[in-house]
Amino acid sequence: MTDVSPVATEPTTGSTTGSVRIVRVPELVGVPAIDAHDRALDAGVLAVAENATHTASGRSLIQRQDPDPGAEVEHGAIVRIWVSS
Repeated sequence: MTDVSPVATEPTTGSTTGSVRIVRVPELVGVPAIDAHDRALDAGVLAVAENATHTASGRSLIQRQDPDPGAEVEHGAIVRIWVSS
């Protein structure tokens, strides 16, 4: 299983607006859709469904995601997810 905990890294300054916080993308594939958004938020990213076929019951599972689990991204980055129908 991939480590899904946020990763603390040295802040970098790429502009005059301040530092950038880097987090690790969590494993969302196989996770119930109802839990995937919370897991993503807990890791510091935003999961956005690329298809609109989820059910209100939340029993659908995440089929794939982009970027892959473990990728390092800026805090608040979007993780695209596809939900099973």
